Amino acid sequence: MNQTTPQKLDRLIEKLCELDEVSAIGISGKAPQTWTPEEGDIDIFIYCDPIPKEERRQIITKELADVIQNTRIGVFEGGHWGKGDYATLDGIETWMMYFTIEETLQNIEDILSGKYPDKLDNEYYPIARCAMFRDLRIQHDKNGFLTGLKNRLATYPDKLARTMIRYHLKALEDTEDLMRAVQRKDVLFYHFAMEIALDHFLQALFAINRVYFPSRKRSIEWIRRFPLKPQDCEMRLLKVIKLGGDPDSIEESCRIFTELVVQLQALDNEFGK
Repeated sequence: MNQTTPQKLDRLIEKLCELDEVSAIGISGKAPQTWTPEEGDIDIFIYCDPIPKEERRQIITKELADVIQNTRIGVFEGGHWGKGDYATLDGIETWMMYFTIEETLQNIEDILSGKYPDKLDNEYYPIARCAMFRDLRIQHDKNGFLTGLKNRLATYPDKLARTMIRYHLKALEDTEDLMRAVQRKDVLFYHFAMEIALDHFLQALFAINRVYFPSRKRSIEWIRRFPLKPQDCEMRLLKVIKLGGDPDSIEESCRIFTELVVQLQALDNEFGK
């Protein structure tokens, strides 16, 4: 009988659970009824003590030749994305990312303490890891590790919010590049400067609303749901981008963004304390 993509994914999860070191498994993102390559990757987060050796992971994947193809073990080693293996499942890129429980807990504590208020190398946002755990779909949780972590992250800490807000609002005070780009009517330079400014704006806005910043994907959808935001925030942000593409309207773009920043600061003064 032909298996559906979700059924094949279930078989892969079951096989990974056979590794004695594996304590918990979760899948990030929403659970669509069907998966297609166009919908993106399948990201499987695997938490262990310790991480199984490559040879054992290779054996597991070989036993699933009818489920996954193009397997590569040890595609990356350590870092933000753990130790990673790759395969395709019904043509969908599937990543199996292994982390130790101890390192994961330490990393989360560092993030919540405000140690990493901004993105790091390769556009990685540490705060987004908290957002990921909040929405992680638990597939296996032998010792309650993921359940406990999700409970730990259920409430956005006020101390972290203050750190994030102060950091990003302070960064928005540096308008030198934006002003220079406006004066020169330099569209490409303006977009470079605006990209940096917009990133700080969004991270401050998310913190004011006590929502872990999940990265730049679907930002407008998130903002629509926020109770605390400048009036017509989404529409005005889109206008900033649109007007910034024309040398003759760069000044108007910057004016609108500047007003948004002022109103964001006012929101923080009123509600953020």
